[in-house]
Amino acid sequence: MRIVMVCPSYPPRELTCGVGDYTRCLAEELARGGDDVTVVTSTGYAGPRTGVVRVLPVLGDGAEPRRWWDAGDVLDVQYAPDLYRGRSRITRIPLLARFARGGPSVVVTFHTLLDGSLGARLAVPWLLATAAHSISANEEVSAMIRRRLPGLAKRCTEIPIGSNIATAPGAGSSRREERARLALPADAPILVHFGLVYPGKGLETLFEAFAVLRQSVRDARLLIVGDTRPEERGYRAGLESLAERAAIASAVTWAGNRPGDEVSRLLQTADLYVVPYDDGATIRRGSLIAGLAHGLPVVSTRSSLASAYLRDGDNVALVPPRDARALAAKLAELLGAPAEAARLGRGARALAERFAWPVIAAETRRVFARVRERR
Repeated sequence: MRIVMVCPSYPPRELTCGVGDYTRCLAEELARGGDDVTVVTSTGYAGPRTGVVRVLPVLGDGAEPRRWWDAGDVLDVQYAPDLYRGRSRITRIPLLARFARGGPSVVVTFHTLLDGSLGARLAVPWLLATAAHSISANEEVSAMIRRRLPGLAKRCTEIPIGSNIATAPGAGSSRREERARLALPADAPILVHFGLVYPGKGLETLFEAFAVLRQSVRDARLLIVGDTRPEERGYRAGLESLAERAAIASAVTWAGNRPGDEVSRLLQTADLYVVPYDDGATIRRGSLIAGLAHGLPVVSTRSSLASAYLRDGDNVALVPPRDARALAAKLAELLGAPAEAARLGRGARALAERFAWPVIAAETRRVFARVRERR
């Protein structure tokens, strides 16, 4: 099948972008499965244009969609409101393609729906109504469509995202080496947090909980792996000040932004994987999926949205959001019960099989085939 994927942030070279990473992973997996895949991205793209996936950097040069949609039987628009500010013409594509002779079948993949803007409130129902079909990339999007646009819910299929961090081959055997390279004790309990550093990730709660934990587990260390965007440097400085005030700064290591294979090796230095989101754990969080995919005991927070995937005590350990005492108690409990932590890790790895890229690609391909048959 000839597939065109549209994503302005492909691939995320300068700044980390979850949608760009998703597009990269899915495009490459579809291509490995025999599909002919082209990615349409912004004119600022400076990478290779040929390879497993072809790249057309034309978004932003005023090019009409008809100039590039001929490369596909199916056109898959990756949608999040912030990706298309100033690119409102993207909303015309499904309708243009529907009435164009020989045009592609258009699918819209929704990663998020709303950002508070009027443009997003208008674009989402329009795209849902005019696309041949839509894909919801997580349970939050699915629930919002059912609640706000129930008449359009049947036009959408949920296919969760996968981890953008592949497990590095042999990473487990290098655990001691990675710890030594980071000047971390070989046998000390290590907690790891992975993901972009910005408000809402629960880092304040994590630091406060870590300070409580250190009162009883004095050799515990905390490893923070992930990028900080320029606009969030002040926020990170505030976290560093919090660590100083809580007397934990010497036990916190900031690993920063690393290539994927390094991230994988760093994750596997850890005893526990801690992502205490302020609004609770859901499968839209790529950082959560990364921990599951690495088979780590994942400690996170309860969401108000019931999940069909996350089961407290089975494949994840959940505590109330913004509750440092509860988080510290759960961390101490699992560090003191390695067999229970290992069981959670096995549950995490089993769940992650549902989010493997070959599974995601196969489900996506089936959606594409159905809409193409109806064309």
